Amino acid sequence: MGQTRITSLHNPRIKSVVKLRKRRERDRQDLMLIEGFRELTRALDAGIDVREVFICPHHVSSEDEKQAIAALELGEARRFEVNSKVYAKLAYREASSCLVAVARKRTHELESMPAVGNPFYLVVDAVEKPGNLGAMLRSADAAGAAGLIVTDPGTDIYNPNVIRASLGTIFTVPLAVADAESAIRWLKGQSIGIFAATPEGGVPYTDVDLSSPCAIVVGREDLGLGGRWLEAADEGILIPMKGKADSLNVSAAAAVLLYEALRQRT
Repeated sequence: MGQTRITSLHNPRIKSVVKLRKRRERDRQDLMLIEGFRELTRALDAGIDVREVFICPHHVSSEDEKQAIAALELGEARRFEVNSKVYAKLAYREASSCLVAVARKRTHELESMPAVGNPFYLVVDAVEKPGNLGAMLRSADAAGAAGLIVTDPGTDIYNPNVIRASLGTIFTVPLAVADAESAIRWLKGQSIGIFAATPEGGVPYTDVDLSSPCAIVVGREDLGLGGRWLEAADEGILIPMKGKADSLNVSAAAAVLLYEALRQRT
């Protein structure tokens, strides 16, 4: 499709996109914002329904990137060229990329998780910080997890910071959103062992068998896991802490545990 140039900060299309920074508006329109070339490429590869793409040539860093953007297969999505002032209004993080896209959100049901012979999952319970959720998606992707399950989310999974922090792996990792009770029933129904990360009453994570079907569960940044997961767990596991700090950032802890599961399986 052709490309339209927008130079006014008061253009109705620009105002409409800016509104999508707010979760309430994203939920109302069932839309999300995708910022960044890698992120958009992964969304397109995953079959995400992209509606509009706003490109700022001033922020294109190289001729190769320019050619790659021009070659994007956008289907029915409309292209808009914007100047630096308009792009600064659109971008979630200043000068962080050269494009912003508007796309249709997907639903994420437990039942849609793909069947895997010997899966391991990461379960993220009530985590509130978008950057942490995005980082855990990257780790789950890198470690080859069968999927990531978000329970009782404290943040919108389509917060633009989740998408950016995940580097677009939110579109590559099988993802489900559910309440904790539903997730526990689903995991037990699939005969998947539940290992709850907790500094209290747990055994060192290297001493448990993560080579069989399992789910590693991590909790919110300040309070850790709730009682429902601790009660449902087959084992509580901990990461030994040798220094003064008594806990790791939840995304760092998740990465350690995911890679232990990968180590045991390889």
